Amino acid sequence: MKLTDFITVSDVETHILGKSMAGRIFPARDDREAWANLPTDLQQAWLTQAESYLGYEWPSLRATAFMAYFEEGSRKPYDSVETERRNALCTLLIAECIEAKGRFLREITNVIWLLCEQTTWCAPAHHYLSLQPGELLSDAKEPLFDLSAGETAALLAWTSHLLKTPLDALSPLIRARIQVELERRIIAPYTDRSDFWWMGFGEREVNNWNPWCNANMLTVLLLMDMEPERKSMVFDKVLRSLDRYLEVQFEDGGCDEGSTYWARAAGMLLVNLELLYRASSGALQVYDQPVIRKLGQFVYNMNIDGHYYVNFADGSAIASQDYSMIHLYGSRIQDDQLRALGQIGFRAYQVTDRRGKGISFFQEMISLLSYASIHKEAALAPPLVQDVWLPNLQVMAARESEGSSQGLFVAIKGGHNDESHNHNDIGHFVVYVHGKPFLIDIGVETYTQKTFSPQRYEIWTMQSGYHSVPVINGFEQKEGRSFHAEEVTYVNSEDAVHFGLELASAYPVEAGVQSWHRSLTLQRGQFPSIELRESCLLFEPTDQVLLHMMSNQLPQLLDQGSIRLQDSDQNQLLLQYDNKQWEAAFEHITVTDESLTRVWGESLYRIQFKLRHAVQQGNWVFRMTEQ
Repeated sequence: MKLTDFITVSDVETHILGKSMAGRIFPARDDREAWANLPTDLQQAWLTQAESYLGYEWPSLRATAFMAYFEEGSRKPYDSVETERRNALCTLLIAECIEAKGRFLREITNVIWLLCEQTTWCAPAHHYLSLQPGELLSDAKEPLFDLSAGETAALLAWTSHLLKTPLDALSPLIRARIQVELERRIIAPYTDRSDFWWMGFGEREVNNWNPWCNANMLTVLLLMDMEPERKSMVFDKVLRSLDRYLEVQFEDGGCDEGSTYWARAAGMLLVNLELLYRASSGALQVYDQPVIRKLGQFVYNMNIDGHYYVNFADGSAIASQDYSMIHLYGSRIQDDQLRALGQIGFRAYQVTDRRGKGISFFQEMISLLSYASIHKEAALAPPLVQDVWLPNLQVMAARESEGSSQGLFVAIKGGHNDESHNHNDIGHFVVYVHGKPFLIDIGVETYTQKTFSPQRYEIWTMQSGYHSVPVINGFEQKEGRSFHAEEVTYVNSEDAVHFGLELASAYPVEAGVQSWHRSLTLQRGQFPSIELRESCLLFEPTDQVLLHMMSNQLPQLLDQGSIRLQDSDQNQLLLQYDNKQWEAAFEHITVTDESLTRVWGESLYRIQFKLRHAVQQGNWVFRMTEQ
């Protein structure tokens, strides 16, 4: 699909250019009825948060904090301060619109000034493509348009747009300064350059950066003053850049960045589509197009239960989804299952304590304005899909019964080892019981300089040895597109679902693998089970074969080839294997990273099956049942 096949610059000129944006996208500050109709408790929550910034001692952004990323690999010293500034401005802006008394204008001006005085709006972690070797600071002569710069730009554009009258009354130079900085840091670089990789005009394949950065550019474009001809030219570039993103999306809607990135991938595409839709008073829309529908549906296809999601790639098993955006997406494409996920998640997890937590102003406003209506809706059933098959992404997920988290759930992936936010994990699977994790995907640690460097696969969570796949003759899977699944099959019936794939091409030739076929079957019915079957043919006999499975539950090694996993709610998974062929053990992993402890606590376990006897050809079955 190409967006430009449905929305052209001519359409934009007809329906958007030359028209006032006041009140089109969100209510104007002077629309007192709209702001007064927000729930009283919600209004008070925002005002209370904003009051904490009155007389605030604004933290400084030190050069040494920027340098810390390159010297120590830590993003926190700089990013935390910059994020706090944006959070504060977002909170103050919404509070001023709610109250409209000018009480927050001076602190708003303070943080506007701080942002405009920053040497760069680009995060240190995203300077790696521009800095000379050994350089530790940003070059003010080369403004870079990254995710952070875009978020800052869009927030300043909204501030200038919504507070035009009171800011100009305080001083016309405030909004003039915003205009200068947006021109210098965002508009001119976007207009004059086509070599930002995320634009999609080069050889590198785009990912979530494309809709995310373009959504921020589109915001600036809609809200700020610009010559009509230049505006048309930039609109054309935004639409063509978004085409590059849509061109690489799978027809099945699958996102190889993982379900945790839905809000930043399909969710940011939605921001672009919704900006065009609202700015044109509904005239410009593509919500009826099949791929747009599929991209939205991916998030509920990956939902296991509650806030647990299938988390292949750089994902967390507990995903912080933006449920108001999910609900909006479901409403736009008229999908009740997507709308239900948004409704249920919004009521359970997206409450007022999320205000100012780093979500963009657009998303905060969607949450704010839909709060009352979502809570008033009749309750919808959770969209717990029984069978999911994404043939382009090569991901399967299945549960015992449609609409229920009770019983067994399994998901498994094929694909290749050069996916966006890739882990070396071809053939990796997860198993949940009653919606709770038992065999898991660990996820990813807090991002550091190493995460997106040539040393990425030195990080343990990225390695296949910490996923549920074999280690053969001491060799794990390798990274790169040439390391991929083959002969992927999927068969589904009412009684069972079956997934199979050939793993040999995921390993280097030194592993000595002619064939390693893995199949996984979920059997439904009176005696539900999951069967994992491994069939291998090696070039030489060896006993150097290990099978790993990761768990957040302490394994109990029982007699006669059984391992019991039990959670705090007494749910159990029994794993049975041939103990004449395999010796079982497990390793305790102490978890210290904050991103992982938030999900798993301080302990994880790597179950290890070691082959007892040398084989050249083998066929083994591992069986899992709920106890």
